[in-house]
Amino acid sequence: MTESLEFIDLSVRSSGKTLLTAMSGAIRSGELVAVVGRSGSGKTLLTKAIIGLLPPQLQAEGQILLDGERIDQLEGKAMDTVRGRRIGMLFQQPKRVLNPRMSIRSHLLEALGVFGPGKAKKHEAKVQSLLEEVGLSPAADIAGKRPDQLSGGMAQRAMLAIALAADPEFILADEPTSSLDSILKAETLQLLRSKQLERGLGVLLITHDIASIQHIADRVLVVSDGSIVDHCLTSQLFAKDSHAKRRELIEAALPAAHAPREFAAGSLLQVVGAGKNYTRKAKGPAALQATTVSLHGGEVLGVVGRSGSGKSTFARLLAGLEKPTEGQILSPERDGKSAAVQLIAQEPYSSFDPRLPLRTSLLAAVHRLPADQASAEIDAALDQVGLQVELLDRKPGQCSGGQLQRAAIARALLAKPQVLVCDESTSALDSVAQRHILDLLLGLRTRLGLSLVVISHDMGVIRYVSDNVAVFYEGRLVEHRRLDDFLSSPKHHHSKDLVAALDIPAPVKAVLN
Repeated sequence: MTESLEFIDLSVRSSGKTLLTAMSGAIRSGELVAVVGRSGSGKTLLTKAIIGLLPPQLQAEGQILLDGERIDQLEGKAMDTVRGRRIGMLFQQPKRVLNPRMSIRSHLLEALGVFGPGKAKKHEAKVQSLLEEVGLSPAADIAGKRPDQLSGGMAQRAMLAIALAADPEFILADEPTSSLDSILKAETLQLLRSKQLERGLGVLLITHDIASIQHIADRVLVVSDGSIVDHCLTSQLFAKDSHAKRRELIEAALPAAHAPREFAAGSLLQVVGAGKNYTRKAKGPAALQATTVSLHGGEVLGVVGRSGSGKSTFARLLAGLEKPTEGQILSPERDGKSAAVQLIAQEPYSSFDPRLPLRTSLLAAVHRLPADQASAEIDAALDQVGLQVELLDRKPGQCSGGQLQRAAIARALLAKPQVLVCDESTSALDSVAQRHILDLLLGLRTRLGLSLVVISHDMGVIRYVSDNVAVFYEGRLVEHRRLDDFLSSPKHHHSKDLVAALDIPAPVKAVLN
């Protein structure tokens, strides 16, 4: 008999407000069902309601059936026999979920239900087998590490091993690749699919990236405003007569690169042999080795590389937030003084004081101006980024991620920069909001003549916005070329992997065209 996990007329309410409305669906063993939708659409809330992890202020209604038996009425130890054992969970950011004081071995033993040092030794072979199954080796070394000692991709593989330890029937995967670079994202999704097929698991995969699930999902559910608005087989995903919300996600999948653009011939900013070493007396390995690159007026430089490659260090040097331990950064057009550079950070919510309304945060950028002039400057900056003035009275927690990122760009514009450095500035946004922000940045580049340095681990973003591409690998600049040349003939082995991971399928292109 085929196992199934069903949710029937599932609704979630809070203080009279409906957050999920009568959702119904099912996952059968041996299939992978993708749930796609924008941030705030209700995707994560759906998984929490299924597995019984809703916060106390939320109330769920409806039925959740596991192999025909209701589990929505289970509590305490009864639910513990289901959660983590029959239904596993993959979370979005494993390092925030795993206990930072416990080794990966301890996490796996706990998932296996093994307690006590004597028993732990008897299960060492099983621990190492699970780690090897998800591609982590040497398994004995990985088992002894804490979560913070692993890279993002390794931590996600370790979490998959933990989820598989109890041999569950189903896995709920909530945005398991959102913080990973293009290569790791593809590897993680393929690993999840292979384990799902090998073990006959049923998997519910939550994502906002509709293009990434085309090769691995069997069916797709589209969620919007707390409701399932569309349901189709993956083979029908890119049909031209698809639902409007499905098309919106497809169109945000970042289509083909733009035609080459012209920009100023002279250098606006020059990085001359600049490097950064954070170790004591600079005797250890450098975070960024000596780097030489020029940025022209009106140019969009895409900077790409894996986590730890030196991208963010490069950004902080450009913005003057760090001083290079070797080399220098010059602006030849300004007698050796750096051009006005503003940095837009990765996480919009951490860019603002959560206790202050946005108006106060933006006023800090123009506090030396008379009150009337400062207010006019802020209004103009908001207009440039497409925000209403009424938003200024809100605190960060009352804004969406897209609104807050636009406010961060507005604040940067108040400083009258010539260069905007965007360090993973869209990675925390869903694909639709991401596309809007990228189009906004490109529009500002055209209207204001700004130069942009767009730093990302997502090759789709780099392909969409860049004129030139700089590839960082293990703290070194390994390639710096025109975008079209880079895409057609990458030189470095890491560059080849990045281009190979950039897979926008023919069906998507057909729909977009």
